[in-house]
Amino acid sequence: MVFDALSFIFGFFFTINLWVFHFTYGRFALYVVVNFLIDLLFAYPLNRLFQKIGHYKLKNMNAAAMFFISFSLALVNYGFQKFMEKSNARPQRPYH
Repeated sequence: MVFDALSFIFGFFFTINLWVFHFTYGRFALYVVVNFLIDLLFAYPLNRLFQKIGHYKLKNMNAAAMFFISFSLALVNYGFQKFMEKSNARPQRPYH
């Protein structure tokens, strides 16, 4: 069970998410479209294939929920990165 969770978390989803973020960052519309298509591809045909070959097994989630969660997390990732950049760009006030 732990191997299933780890292979899912650090496998295809994690890797693709990082690459899409890397190549589309700064172009939000492109990021949304690419993530939508990739997450759709992952949630339906690839998910079925990975479960069939025994890479992992979803027990309490269907493909639609997986798509919604992965697409939502992609938007959260983008927002978090923007927030971190904005907070790091603020000038630091020295303590007096």
